[in-house]
Amino acid sequence: MIHIFGDSHGLNTLKNLNTLNIPTNNKSLPSITMYRIGRDNIIINFDKNNIKQNDIICLLYGEVDCRCHVKKQVDLGRIENDVIKSLVEDYFKTIENNINNIKVIIFGVIPPIKKYEYEKLNGPITHEYPFLGTDEDRVRITNYMNMLLEQYAIDNNYHYFYPYDSYKNNDGTLNFELSDKICHINDNTNILKLFYDTYIKYQ
Repeated sequence: MIHIFGDSHGLNTLKNLNTLNIPTNNKSLPSITMYRIGRDNIIINFDKNNIKQNDIICLLYGEVDCRCHVKKQVDLGRIENDVIKSLVEDYFKTIENNINNIKVIIFGVIPPIKKYEYEKLNGPITHEYPFLGTDEDRVRITNYMNMLLEQYAIDNNYHYFYPYDSYKNNDGTLNFELSDKICHINDNTNILKLFYDTYIKYQ
């Protein structure tokens, strides 16, 4: 059984996984931040009594943090890399404290969408959300978080999974034509193929 915990990307990135005949239990909820997972030492909707020895847990958090909250902390005077490192460290402490002797797949964070492409379709953003900082800021933040996620996954004997290379522009942003015109992947067929290969190898 695959158990999926994440924000809206947990719901979207692995949608239709059941078409691959992989038993799936998706407990993701929109707008859950990596910060919240680390702060509260709780993986939302996680119940160890529902997890069996041979199950695999997928975790997809961090996009909301990279898009909004890291830059907000930087604007308050904190150092960008310190904010990101603190988020990732607390995130992995929560994983370690809640998940034992079960295979874990840590998903990287999806590339950020360009603000002007979003606004061109959806109208101008008149408040500080959903995008803080420039496109370059959010690409840099996302890249550093993904570097740390991969490093910490390896250090903790988890599997790091980053399926977004074919969805990126050369500048590191999300290809708008391949998105849902908000911040998610639209057609995730390629992701499912990559995930299936990972699933088979990781069993």
